[in-house]
Amino acid sequence: MIREAIEALPSLIDALRSESRKIFLYGMGNGAEKIYSYLSDRGIEINGVVASDGFVRGQDFLGFKVISITEASEQYGSLCLVLCFGLEGEKSHFLADLAKKHRILSPNLPVFGEGACDKDFILQNAESFERVYEMLADDESKEIFLNLLKYNTTGEIAFLEKGKTLDCPKEFYNHEKRHIDVGAYDGDTAIEFASHSDKYKDIVAFEPDVLTFRHFKRNTETIRDCIGINAAVGRYDGSVSFASGGGRASHCEAEGENKIDCVSIDKFCGFTHINANGIPVGSIKIDAEGMDEDVICGAVNTVYCCKPHLAVALYHRAGDLIDLPLLIRKHYHKYEFYLRKKEYVPAWDIFLYAIKR
Repeated sequence: MIREAIEALPSLIDALRSESRKIFLYGMGNGAEKIYSYLSDRGIEINGVVASDGFVRGQDFLGFKVISITEASEQYGSLCLVLCFGLEGEKSHFLADLAKKHRILSPNLPVFGEGACDKDFILQNAESFERVYEMLADDESKEIFLNLLKYNTTGEIAFLEKGKTLDCPKEFYNHEKRHIDVGAYDGDTAIEFASHSDKYKDIVAFEPDVLTFRHFKRNTETIRDCIGINAAVGRYDGSVSFASGGGRASHCEAEGENKIDCVSIDKFCGFTHINANGIPVGSIKIDAEGMDEDVICGAVNTVYCCKPHLAVALYHRAGDLIDLPLLIRKHYHKYEFYLRKKEYVPAWDIFLYAIKR
């Protein structure tokens, strides 16, 4: 089913190869550099770089003089714009008006790591994608999943707009145990959890970035029994290299001089292969900027002993949509899986909810 649906669609690269209009990168920064490299490696010629009117300051980027969309369209007419930045919620709505004049394509390259969840990758791993699709517990999740694959294949934003934006299953909040928040950012998700639950024992939130952690502490002062810890979470206790981006761009990396503390959920909560009498955990949220698999692997004993509800980000690495659900299913086969997404271009803030019934 997955193979047939994806094979029938033109790939992003095919669409660009057949494009008669001038192709411009829309946006700058690390994402644009990654997209430029991805497209160039596949023989796509980029004709320039544009920015929104009012954001042009005479910049040069990737050897191009950055010009406004208006300037480019006055010179070339209708353009093919390759979107190179993220837009959340209502901020993305202006794209509908822009699409009346220009074609907009949005590559969904991973935030971290190599490769891409593109047409070739999906077809090469079609059996695994089919397995995950069949594991999803409701029609809404299956619709989101299939449209994500169609979007990743084509770069067409319309696939992200299909279907409803759904809340997470209510069971995620409904327990009297500990809630763990990995990648707590400025406290937004801890605040959200506390607003939906008055039964939890406590909230333990991990945020590795020092500056962001200060915001977390300030924003969560009034939340009951909220414990903030300035550390990363991974497979083992110890230390990891860390690149601070001042917020969501912060991440752990393979090498680097800036070392920070790293803890595993199993060790922190007291669940090991010789001890099953740790602190009961009712739910875990994992949004670990590319370390999501490591976090899960460092929590396998907690999952085995407590069967907590899980909320796991599936958008950081190319294989997350299949690797992380299959990893979770391996450690507890009775979870029901639900896929939920926020309104975002590209396909960021995609979460898998693993709910114990």
